[in-house]
Amino acid sequence: MNTNTLKTNIGVLAFILVLGGLGGCLDGPEDHQGDWAASDNLKALQDSEAGSARRQAAAQALCKEARGPNSEARWLSDGSLACTSRRAVVKAQVQL
Repeated sequence: MNTNTLKTNIGVLAFILVLGGLGGCLDGPEDHQGDWAASDNLKALQDSEAGSARRQAAAQALCKEARGPNSEARWLSDGSLACTSRRAVVKAQVQL
């Protein structure tokens, strides 16, 4: 082996060792803070959806009480509640 080939091989080996040593730094945060942030966002979204369903059910009950069984609760863009009448007629069920 000549001197240039030996120097090249040592250089390549040193480069591979440096990359291997820095590989842990290139993986990103080891405490998984990105996963925690995504998990927190998902939990907040699920909580808001549950709250939204309860809010819609309460609004529907309020509209039913105010405008009758044939009303529908709708939220306007300013956040206020509007109770509108549906066109279909709700039929009463009779048990014999």
